[in-house]
Amino acid sequence: MNTVNLEENSYSCLNDKELWSKLINGDEDALAFIYNTHFPSLYKYGMKIFTESGVVKDCIHDLFAALWFSRERLSGTDSIKYYLFASLKRRIVRHSRPGLLHRLLETAVSAPSVEQTIIEEQSSQERSKKLEKVIKKLPKRQKEILYLRYYEGLTTQETADIMSLSIDSTYVLLSKALNYLRKHSDELVAIMAYIYGSNKF
Repeated sequence: MNTVNLEENSYSCLNDKELWSKLINGDEDALAFIYNTHFPSLYKYGMKIFTESGVVKDCIHDLFAALWFSRERLSGTDSIKYYLFASLKRRIVRHSRPGLLHRLLETAVSAPSVEQTIIEEQSSQERSKKLEKVIKKLPKRQKEILYLRYYEGLTTQETADIMSLSIDSTYVLLSKALNYLRKHSDELVAIMAYIYGSNKF
């Protein structure tokens, strides 16, 4: 095993709080590990907020540069993913073309294809198509909340903060989305039972 793999393994054993602390203390390898770990999901999420790849990549790179140069002023966190998602969303809104913020507030971001994630649980292609059709009918805001909560695994509080919602409003929006799916697709009963069993609000 080479030195790079050994270093990656050593960082992968750390929890978010410990890894973040290394970044704050000036560990460049910790920054690189965080970047390599979270870039794919950050890019996917960013592309749903703003569809110009170059802008999204620039915002991600600027975010990590800012993390490094302001590391001594960073507060602790026990959820790096939440911190990065929230920071990227603010940065994209701030740096993208005029009018985006207004559009986001009115229509919300288009969530990544949460239907693709759920569809993977289905063995039947016919049922998959039915499932996809149902989920595509969800409002954009409900797609986003499903993506953040279940696909990215953020807590309800973290999801609420990113979407600028109260915790009560988050519960309501999640319930609306899940209830709609249950009412319009019999195949989702088993999946929803799994979700409720493995994810606590």
